[in-house]
Amino acid sequence: MTGLQNFLFFFFSRGGLCSLLIGLVLGLGLAGCRDRQEPERADRPGRITAETVQARATAPTPAPPPFEEPDLPEPEVASGAGEETESGCCGGTGPVEIVPRIAIIIDDMGYHEKLGNRLIGLDMNLTFSFLPHAPFTLHQEELAYLAGRDILVHLPMEARNPAWDPGPGTLHVTDPPEILRSITRDNLLAVPHAIGANNHMGSKFTEDPAAMRQVLSVLARHGFFFIDSYTTPKSTGMKEAKKLGLPTGRRHVFLDNVHNQKDVCRQLERLVEKARADGWAIGIGHPNQATLQALTSCRDRLLRNARIVGVQELLQGG
Repeated sequence: MTGLQNFLFFFFSRGGLCSLLIGLVLGLGLAGCRDRQEPERADRPGRITAETVQARATAPTPAPPPFEEPDLPEPEVASGAGEETESGCCGGTGPVEIVPRIAIIIDDMGYHEKLGNRLIGLDMNLTFSFLPHAPFTLHQEELAYLAGRDILVHLPMEARNPAWDPGPGTLHVTDPPEILRSITRDNLLAVPHAIGANNHMGSKFTEDPAAMRQVLSVLARHGFFFIDSYTTPKSTGMKEAKKLGLPTGRRHVFLDNVHNQKDVCRQLERLVEKARADGWAIGIGHPNQATLQALTSCRDRLLRNARIVGVQELLQGG
């Protein structure tokens, strides 16, 4: 026999074919096990995959809470203070004997990175109120501090309508006194350069004098002042603050309930007219394009007819 014939005879006589078949079966079986096990490893909790990394990288910034409650009341103003004039935005260009003082507070800071930075960069003496647990609060309140602006803590307070969530750090009227004080302290510590506070929403909370006293007592111990955003005509904020000896004032005009540049300009005009009547006034706006555009376009006319001061100076000046 040839060499090849000898090899084949030896192979088959020794059970080589059986060994070969068994090896093939075992090999295919192990491969099949690996194929079945792989999805289990991929689905195992905590496994980092390319999809996980991509999802984390593109995770959106937490959405801001609603900027204010709807249908907010407007406090009464002096006769003629709310009337529009033909001069357009910011109350005309004529000289006044006594320049009225206004404070413009930009609420809800900390959620809008680009808009917030642009508002801080305006050459106007705006006051900024930061939500304590917003993603950009620490960075932006540092920018505002370096720019020499007054900084407030925008204290989230319970709204009358439970559908309106003020966001993290909310104070509720049913919270025990020690919890109210603890939450307030935490909120203040989250805005290191703050010198005062005002309420975010709070149409239910500010009507409760006992709850307000707990919050205001913490502000008093920190040497803060309090601005009542006046989200309800039944608010007890100013009354209780005065009892504790806190410097206090209230909002007179919301600037941007309507997100339209012309409407914001009309509200700025109302603010100036209120200040003309009483010597000073407080307006509140929010980080949105309409407010930014109105402040930018109205700046020169606004400064000709009123002096914008930090809200602390307004309180100290009477």
